[in-house]
Amino acid sequence: EAYNGGAIYCTNSSNPTLTDCTFTGNSASEYGGAIYCDGSSPSIINSTFSNNSVSTVGGAIYCCNHSSPTITNCAFNGNSAGAGGAILCDSSSPTITNCVFSDNSTSSDGGAVYCWSTISSSPSITNCTFRDNSADRFGGAIGCWQSSPMVSNCIFSGNNAGRSGGAIYASNSSHPTITNCTFSANSADCGGAIYCNNSTNPTLNNCILWGNSASTNGNEIYIDDSGSSCALNYCCVDNSGYGFDSGVPTTTIDDSNNCVFVDPQFVDAANGDYHLKDTSPCIDAGNNSLVSSGVATDLDGNQRIVDGDNDGTAVVDIGAYEYQP
Repeated sequence: EAYNGGAIYCTNSSNPTLTDCTFTGNSASEYGGAIYCDGSSPSIINSTFSNNSVSTVGGAIYCCNHSSPTITNCAFNGNSAGAGGAILCDSSSPTITNCVFSDNSTSSDGGAVYCWSTISSSPSITNCTFRDNSADRFGGAIGCWQSSPMVSNCIFSGNNAGRSGGAIYASNSSHPTITNCTFSANSADCGGAIYCNNSTNPTLNNCILWGNSASTNGNEIYIDDSGSSCALNYCCVDNSGYGFDSGVPTTTIDDSNNCVFVDPQFVDAANGDYHLKDTSPCIDAGNNSLVSSGVATDLDGNQRIVDGDNDGTAVVDIGAYEYQP
């Protein structure tokens, strides 16, 4: 067992490329069960991280001091930590693309990914699947503290937080932007999908929030204080699933911009298939200008904007998958 980085320690601007690697059963006593990045930006490609652990933070990967690793086509399964079950970003901005996070866990916050910052932490997370991750406290899949992640073309399903934010927990002036993502079957005590507090203002574009659950309040979204808010643009959301702390006005959730409030009609939600049926109200119901810059395909790798309803105009669908007629 290493002190930092159970398998690899990257520091002082070292930028190795790690390809086709398997990290299994590594552990560290302090930070980064498998990899520790301190002011470095490695490229990690086509690799698997399973059952790595650390008692503190970053079960598989820990990034600090403006590290910007590129993590592509990787799988994170069964990793665990005190915070950030798979990845913890401390004042760092990794680019995470085409990755799968499943069954990662934490005894506190951020079952799969935790973004924490005293300066600036703005990870980019694109085309990723977050499934069955858990946090004992906050953020079953992703926890954000004073950070601004960009999340696009992602699925969040079956994630759980013991207290708040079954999929995403945002706190302390965090401003995540979440685009073309699908949230379903996530659960928590408050905020089955998303929980916001302490001047947090997430923006959701072209997203689906449907079929999430909270044992106390806010099946879909929970706003904890009047200084926080959530803006939904061209989203499909169950607006009966909004929750607010005592005295928080309902206007802190703004869903007035072309949102849809009916069943998105998934192909088979019970078995985890969140593609859209051909009768879905989410087809061609998004806004093309809100699609994240540089994103040309959906989570399946299919063209992102197509004419799904065959009316002669190609308009982006709501959610992570683009219906292919």
